[in-house]
Amino acid sequence: MASSNRVDYIEKVCTLQYDGLLKENESALNEYADFCSTRQILSIFNFDNKRLHLFGSSMSTKQAEKRFFDLQNEILINNIKQRKIDDILWWYETWDSERVKIDFQKLEELYGTRIKRIRRSKVDPLQPIHWKLTPMSIERILLEHDSHEYNWVQENFDRKMKGHYAKLTSIERIQNMRLFKQFLILHEEYLHKYGQANNGTMHYLYHGCPESAAKKIIERGFNRSYCGVNGCVYGRGVYFSSDASYSDKYAKGNEKNEKHMFYSRVLLGRIGNSTMYEPEDGYDTTTSGTHIFVCYYDSQCYPEYLLTYV
Repeated sequence: MASSNRVDYIEKVCTLQYDGLLKENESALNEYADFCSTRQILSIFNFDNKRLHLFGSSMSTKQAEKRFFDLQNEILINNIKQRKIDDILWWYETWDSERVKIDFQKLEELYGTRIKRIRRSKVDPLQPIHWKLTPMSIERILLEHDSHEYNWVQENFDRKMKGHYAKLTSIERIQNMRLFKQFLILHEEYLHKYGQANNGTMHYLYHGCPESAAKKIIERGFNRSYCGVNGCVYGRGVYFSSDASYSDKYAKGNEKNEKHMFYSRVLLGRIGNSTMYEPEDGYDTTTSGTHIFVCYYDSQCYPEYLLTYV
């Protein structure tokens, strides 16, 4: 009997979060079309409905979806760098739904007989455009369940964790501009050192931890001084994994049995072999040889998303 290799073709729909910027960047769209073409994927942009339709094999469409998500972020970052941002944000407080009067010369907010000072701040040119504008230096933004950003994080999490948890309670985007700037500085250095082709060796990796540690990481970043709590088999640094089910072992549940795991940007740089207890000259990271990576510099990693699940 003759056999045939059957390929399952599917349709994947992606949201155009920044359709205006995409329309203006014809070269990026052509580059993406070439990316899809080499993988036998049909890509159709529908700017009226803000949707991208991908037709191809299951594996190829996943690759194309990830590339499109990265493409949108790249266009946003380039747009920030190329344009001069002179927008001023005004922060004021309202009481219930009543009207208030703003005196911009005196920088005062008037509500009846009450007077409050108002503040203004300049938009940081390095802040990602998709971040929520806020006067807070640190913000935890709850992602909408139907957003592309939420679905992208969940799909990656489910590759190893599907069936191993009952409910994904929330996904939060961590907005800590101080930590993000530190990361960007090293990222620029790695882009120059290791090249643009692999995005300066940046990867998204997992880090599971107790809730108390998660709060400290959001405020201060990852801390190498905690090494030893769960062992230092592959070096005295901060441990990450590409396998969420492995990181889940270190995500201790709180009183509600909720676990916490970060999906973080990590700059791996030049990776040493599994026999290195700490990176030797010319290396940046040590590894188990498979899915575990150990970082030694605070600015190597940024805790971008926090997943809470039971």
